[in-house]
Amino acid sequence: MPTGTTLENPINLSSIEQHSLTKSNVHYSTVIPTENLLLSGPYFVPGTGIYEAWRLYSDELDAFEIAVIPEAVHSPAKFSPLNMLDQEGLWKSIAVPSRLYAKESQQHPLAGARISIKDNFKLAGIKTTMTNRAFTQLYPAESETAEYVKTLLRLGAVIVGKSKMCSFAAGENPGDWIDFQCPFNPRGDRCQNPGSSTTGGGASLAGYPWLDYSIGTDKFFPVANEEQQILLENYICVLESHLKTPRTDFSLVERWAKCPPQAAGGKSLQDYLDNNPTALEKIIAMHLNGNLTLGLLCDSVGATLTVEERNQAKAQLGVFRRWFHENVLKPDPFSLSHAVLVLPEGKADPEYRDDAV
Repeated sequence: MPTGTTLENPINLSSIEQHSLTKSNVHYSTVIPTENLLLSGPYFVPGTGIYEAWRLYSDELDAFEIAVIPEAVHSPAKFSPLNMLDQEGLWKSIAVPSRLYAKESQQHPLAGARISIKDNFKLAGIKTTMTNRAFTQLYPAESETAEYVKTLLRLGAVIVGKSKMCSFAAGENPGDWIDFQCPFNPRGDRCQNPGSSTTGGGASLAGYPWLDYSIGTDKFFPVANEEQQILLENYICVLESHLKTPRTDFSLVERWAKCPPQAAGGKSLQDYLDNNPTALEKIIAMHLNGNLTLGLLCDSVGATLTVEERNQAKAQLGVFRRWFHENVLKPDPFSLSHAVLVLPEGKADPEYRDDAV
């Protein structure tokens, strides 16, 4: 296994309440044994306790906002921040359990899967920062977990941390990051722009072999060019082979035209979304033209948005979201969704992280 530090973390052998405390760099918890059988794997047995061995990895890409550990390993309803740096004192430590502890099943297809979530998902016991210092000062740690994340946990996933994002998912360049350091892209010379609003999720998943999945949320700007189309085609062929599922070419505009929501009043998808340009749309348009930094745009455009415009935009977004879930990616209680939507995004040209400075 890769070099790292060992973190002892308790096994929850029963549903009986645990009494836990943190001492130095080790998390302890007393347990009451039951008839449950332990899976194969490394364990510590100091005195009467039984403890799992979790390995610590350094977040050298600065991709995580907060590292987390569950307060009860086998019933992770609430989490605590893992306040620990690596041995050099430079980077956050991310704790992950041995894969030997997990056994996949029909009920738990994600058993043992190490997953990070973007820092706009609620996680009980952990603050949601939106990668914005002012936001962190306004709200306490979350008292509940987002339903989507609860589903991941029920399927056996292990949440190891919350990844960084552009402030309020606004799609900033590295030079626009003010409150927190922008993650580093592990590709090439590590000086490329990590891009997108799920910045930490993409960087960590690309750079850390010990991380299995990273959950994000994104807007997208499709860019059609020959080089990108070739890359996309190759990727889809690999995906078809891996999933043993053929592709279906799909158009949101055409699907909307076939079954438009009644609330759209007969308008096309483009006309409906363009009917009431929101501050976000204005910001995106000007940002793509390179007129101003995103932070300045948020201040100037946000001040011009009326309460009526905001409420109307939220209502439109709700109509589109309901239509999307009913006609495009239908929710599934077991697999979360009945389909996978693949979209072309961005360009393949080099883009250095300090180009915009």
